[in-house]
Amino acid sequence: MYPILFSIGTWEIRSSTVFLILGILAGVLLGWRESQRMGYSKQGVFIFLASVIPFALFLGALNGLLFWLGLFDALKNLAKPFSSGYVSFGVILGALFLGWAFALRRKEPVGPVLDLISLTFPLMLGIYRIGCLLNGCCYGLETDSFLGMYLPGYHNKWAYRYPTQIMLIVFNLGLFAWLWKSRKNKPFEGSLTLFFLFWYSAGRLAIDSLRDLPHVLGPFSPHQLASLAILLVTLYIYFDLWREKRSLNH
Repeated sequence: MYPILFSIGTWEIRSSTVFLILGILAGVLLGWRESQRMGYSKQGVFIFLASVIPFALFLGALNGLLFWLGLFDALKNLAKPFSSGYVSFGVILGALFLGWAFALRRKEPVGPVLDLISLTFPLMLGIYRIGCLLNGCCYGLETDSFLGMYLPGYHNKWAYRYPTQIMLIVFNLGLFAWLWKSRKNKPFEGSLTLFFLFWYSAGRLAIDSLRDLPHVLGPFSPHQLASLAILLVTLYIYFDLWREKRSLNH
């Protein structure tokens, strides 16, 4: 594929880095627009953005390292601690945690803040996954089904594979379109966050089953176990809130 888009002297511009930056910029612009529509102060939004971007990226890189350490050669991972990429689960949970703490610190309702953060994620991830496709990472298992596309895999081995990068792009952008359409008609504050976590986890659980990933517990990869855990916790929280709301109505 095209892991390096272009070079400036000895400085190589990687496609994964370019689309990571583009994804962050798109999320920031969207978040800024929505925050102003919702009436948040520009100063508060700026402080949050200046805090959440480095914090979430650090957690994502740390999450990636913890996922892969012990599964492959530990020395190789320690030599390049950020080589396993920014795992989205760490980024998402880190940003939501910071949003929760930020809302409490400023004595603002937590639900709308978390919903605003959740709205930006599928857009950012959809753009970021374009970099994964060009980089040749996050590749699918080899297949002879009609879904197969001729794509590179480990050590640049080309074969007909499930196009999991394209699946993730379409899935994330589709999820963003649905959340965007639903943002003004939420059943309750915070529901957008729960919907995002549920559907994102369910989608990753399905698509990651087609990826070439190590299995650590039966047929499940570390990514799928994380998806399953988040999905179950989200379902529990949703039904707990639904039951509480129903009892109040009665």
